[in-house]
Amino acid sequence: MPAPPAPYPIAAPATPGAAPVSFLAATARDLLDRYGSGPLDELSDIVVIVPTRRAVVYLKNELALALPGGAPLWAPRVAAMEDYMVELAGVQVEEPIALQLLLYDILKGIDTGLDFDKFVGWAGLLLSDFSNLDQNLADTHKVFEYLSEAKALERWDLAELPPKSQAAAHSFSFWNQLERVYHELQRRMKANHLAYPGLAYRLAVQKLEKALRDPAKPEPAKHVFVGLGNLSKSEEKLIRLLLNAGRAEIRFDADPFYLEKNSPNRAGQHLRRYFEQWKLPLDNFGGGVEYLRSQAHHVRYLGVANPSMQGKLAGQLLAEARQRYPDATVAVVLPDETLLLPVLHGLPPDEVPDYNVTMGLSFQATPLFNLVDLLFEVHLTGIREGSQETGYGVPRYHHLAVSKLLSHPFLRRYQHWQDQQADQPQYHGILDQVCREIVRLNAVLLPAEELLKLGAHHPLIEALFKTWDNCDDIIAACYTVIDLLRQVYAAEVADTDREASLGSEYLYLFYTLVKQLDSAFDCREQRLSVRSFRRFLYEQMGRTRLPFSGEPLADVQVMGLLETRALDFDHLIILSCNEGVLPAPKRQQSLFPYDVLTTANLPTYADAEAITAYNFWRLLQRAQRVDLVHVLPGAEGMKSGERSRFLLQLQNDLLPQNPQLTLEDLTVSVAGPEVEVGVNPYEGDLILEKDSEMLAALRGVLERNISPSRLNDFLACSLRFYFSKVARFHENEAVEETLEASSFGTMIHEALENLMLPFEQDARPITAADIPELIRQAPAEVQRALRQEASEKHARADEGLNHVYGQVATRLVVRLLESLTEQPGLLPLRLFGLEKELAATVFVDVPGQPEQLAVRLFGFADRVDELPDGRLRVVDYKSGLVKKSDLQLRGYRNKLSPAEAVDRLLHEPSSSADKVRQLWLYRLMLAHTVQRETADTSILSLRNIDEGLLSADLSFLTDGGEDFVAVSEDLVRKIALRILDPTEPIRKTDDFTKCEYCPYKGICAR
Repeated sequence: MPAPPAPYPIAAPATPGAAPVSFLAATARDLLDRYGSGPLDELSDIVVIVPTRRAVVYLKNELALALPGGAPLWAPRVAAMEDYMVELAGVQVEEPIALQLLLYDILKGIDTGLDFDKFVGWAGLLLSDFSNLDQNLADTHKVFEYLSEAKALERWDLAELPPKSQAAAHSFSFWNQLERVYHELQRRMKANHLAYPGLAYRLAVQKLEKALRDPAKPEPAKHVFVGLGNLSKSEEKLIRLLLNAGRAEIRFDADPFYLEKNSPNRAGQHLRRYFEQWKLPLDNFGGGVEYLRSQAHHVRYLGVANPSMQGKLAGQLLAEARQRYPDATVAVVLPDETLLLPVLHGLPPDEVPDYNVTMGLSFQATPLFNLVDLLFEVHLTGIREGSQETGYGVPRYHHLAVSKLLSHPFLRRYQHWQDQQADQPQYHGILDQVCREIVRLNAVLLPAEELLKLGAHHPLIEALFKTWDNCDDIIAACYTVIDLLRQVYAAEVADTDREASLGSEYLYLFYTLVKQLDSAFDCREQRLSVRSFRRFLYEQMGRTRLPFSGEPLADVQVMGLLETRALDFDHLIILSCNEGVLPAPKRQQSLFPYDVLTTANLPTYADAEAITAYNFWRLLQRAQRVDLVHVLPGAEGMKSGERSRFLLQLQNDLLPQNPQLTLEDLTVSVAGPEVEVGVNPYEGDLILEKDSEMLAALRGVLERNISPSRLNDFLACSLRFYFSKVARFHENEAVEETLEASSFGTMIHEALENLMLPFEQDARPITAADIPELIRQAPAEVQRALRQEASEKHARADEGLNHVYGQVATRLVVRLLESLTEQPGLLPLRLFGLEKELAATVFVDVPGQPEQLAVRLFGFADRVDELPDGRLRVVDYKSGLVKKSDLQLRGYRNKLSPAEAVDRLLHEPSSSADKVRQLWLYRLMLAHTVQRETADTSILSLRNIDEGLLSADLSFLTDGGEDFVAVSEDLVRKIALRILDPTEPIRKTDDFTKCEYCPYKGICAR
C-alpha cells in the first residue's frame, strides 16, 4: 500500500556549502541500498524506467560508481520510457512515409477524387492527431462525434447556398469520415504488427491491463519510474496500474519552489496534480529539499547583440569554466538546435579537448541541404510552360536561382577537382564560364536547352538543369549529383589517406533518404508533384540526424533542453533565453480546433509551455553556476528581443527568496580598436600618397579626356576617383532584370534624339505645328529605344516592369514635347546639335614640371540650342528631380559673396554644387568648341517639366566684368593643381552618404 500522504512540501534545508548530489547518483545509491544489498539481491529483477536514452547511460554509470571497490553487479534493466512502451506493445513503429501512403490508400477508397498533392499538405498533421488521441487514451468516438458536430456549425443553411457552393458539402464530409478512417488505419496496422507511436502506447497499456486481469499470467516485474515529468494519459494509466498492483515505485525530481500548492509557477503544474491524485508521500517528489531557495547559485544574464555571437560566447564561457573548475561537469544547452554548428565551431580545442554532443546535427542544418534547397528553387521558379498542377516542365530558369546554385561550396569544390583532371580540359572552369555567360547575355530567364549548351553538356550541368518531367527525373538527378560529388571526397581520401570528411557523411545520409523515397513511391501511379516530392524529402531530412561520436559521459555535454531530463550539472550554459525560443512560440500543430483539444483533455501549447518550464527549473536545482545567454532587443533576425519569462521569474520571484543567489546582469560587447589622443585617426586606413609614380598617373588622366562627372568624383571622394580613372577598376557586371536608372535615362535620351534628329539634319526649326506629329511618333520611338536597350538580352521589353518603364518613358517624352509650346519664346526652336561632342583644353603650369600640362575636358551635350540673338546654349536632360533652388550657389537672395560662391564651386561635394559645376564646365567646353558667345547652360528635369529650363546663375564669375572663359580657365587650373598637390593624399571621404551607392565600397570596407 502506498505510504500516507504528507502535507504540501515544506522547506528542508540543505547542508550549507555541500555540493549537491545529482538526482541519478542519489537514485543509484537508493536502489543499491534497497534492492542490491539484501540476501535476495532483487536488483537484477527490477525494471527502471527513465525519460531518455541519455539518462539510461548516466544511471548505469552511477550504479557502477556506487559499488564499493569495483564489486560485480547484476544490473537492473534500465530503459527509456518510449522504448519500453513500444517493446511492451509488441509492435514495430512504422516509417512516416509508409504511414502517409497507407493513409492515402484508405482515404482514396472513401473519396476517389482525392488529390494526392493536396493530401500531403495535411496528412502529417492528421497522423499526428491520431497518435495524440491514442497516446492520451482519448475516447475517439466522442472526439470524432464532437468534431463532426463542431464542423456542422460551420455549414448552417448549406442547402440555401448556390449550386456551385455545394462543393463545400464535400469538404465537410471529410470530418464525418474521420472515425472510419481512424479505425481502418488501426485495423491494417495491427494486422501487420505495426503502429504509429501513439498507438504503441495505447496497445502497451491494453496489454498490461489484460495481463493484470489474467490470474494465469505471471506477476509483472517490479518497476521503478525515475525522473519523469509530464506524463501522457497512457503513461499515467500504466503507472497507476502497476502502483495499484504493488509493482511500481515512482521518484519525481521536484523542488518546493514550484511544487507548493499556491505556487504560480507552471513548472509544477503536472506534478502538483500527481501529488494530489495519487496520494504519494513527499519523498516521491524530492522529499521537500530546497535546492532553488536554499542552495548557493551564481547566475549571470549575458546579453549579446545578435544570435550569431552566442556560439563564440559559449566557447569563451567553456574555456573560462574549464580553467577555473577543471573537474566540474558542464552542459551547453541549446533550445535552438540551429546553433549547434556555431557552438561546435566556437569550442576552444585546448581547453575543451573532449566533449560529447548528444543532440545530433539535423540534416536541414547541413550545407548539403542548402544545395538541395537551391536545386528545388531553380525548378520551382522561373517561367512554367508545362503543367501548372504538378510543377513539371520548367524550361526557363531564373538567373538568380541558377547563379546561387552554381556558387554553392559543394559545387565549387567539385569544380576545383574537375580543374585538376588533365584529360578533360574542355570542362576546366565550367561553372565560372556559365556564370560569366549569364551576365554577358543579361539572361534573366534562361532556356534549359541554352543552359545545357553553355555548360558543354557536362554531366553535372545536365543533372542540375535538365527539365524534370516526373519525380523519376528528380530521383535520377539526385543520384547523379551524389555520384559526381562523391568522386571529390573519394579522391581526397585516396590522396591524403585520411578518413572521409563531413561532406561524405552528408552525401551518404542524402543517398539513404533518396533511396527511401525511391522505394516508397511509384511516380507513374501517384502523380507526385515537385512540391509534394520536396515536402516528403524535407520531412525526412527534418527527422534525420547526423550523429556525433564522443565519450557519452564526458564532463562537457552539448545537448538540447529535452535531453537534460533527469540529468544534473555543476555549470550550465543555456543559450537563446528569449521569448519565442524558450519557451517555444504558441503554435497549434493540429487539424483539430483548440476547443476539441480542451474538451477531450488533449495536450495544447499550454501543456508544452509547462513542460519547458519544468525542464528549465529542474535543471537549475543543483547547478552551482548558471550562464543564461539572451539576444538583446533590436537584433537582426530576431522576431522578439524580449528576455525569456524564466529570466524574469528568476529575477523577480526566486532572487528575493534566496539570499544565497547571486545574479549578475551583463551585456557582452565586442572590443573595438582604441584611438589614442594625438594619433592620426586615418593611420592604418586606406590612404594613398601622391608619390612621383602616382603624380605621373594623375597627369596622364588630366591629359586624356576627363569629364565634369569625374571631377565631381574627385571632390566627393578622391579614392573613388583613383579607382575609376587611375586604377581603372571595372564595376562588377550583373544581370539587369529591369532597366537601371542609367538605362532608363539613356532610353529617353535616345528617343528624344531620334525624334529631333531630322530637324537638325535639315537645319529647320521646330515649330508649334510640328509638335502634334512628334507626339504621335513618341510611343514608337520609346519602344524602339527600349528594344535597343534589351537587344542581345533574354529580357523582353514588354515583360514585367520593363513594360511599365516604357509607359512611364513615353509619358515623360510626350510631356516634354507638350511643354515646348508652353514655354514663352522657346519656339521656333533651332537645334545647333544633338548629342554633340564638346571639349576644352586648359594649359596649367605645374610646379616642378618644365612644360605646361594640357588638361582636356570632354563631354557630350544632350542638346545645343541656337538662341535668337545668336548665342548657343547647352540643354542637359535629367531623368531625376531637379529644382531651381538646387542651382543657386549663392544661396537665398544671394546671401553669399561672389568669393564664397566660387569657393563652393571649387570645393563643395554636395549634390547642388555638382550640378552647378557640371553646367559651368559644359558652357566652358561649348565656348572652346564653337568659338562663339554662349549663354548659361540649362537643365531640363523630366520630373519637373512644368518649371521649364533651369539655369544656374553664374554671374558671380563675371561680376567685375571679367571674361567668362578666362575666369573659368583659371578655376579649372586650381582644380587641376589640387588634384596634383602631393601634400593632399588620396583617401576615403568622410561623408558616409557618398558611399551608399558607390561601386567600390566593398574594396575600402565601407
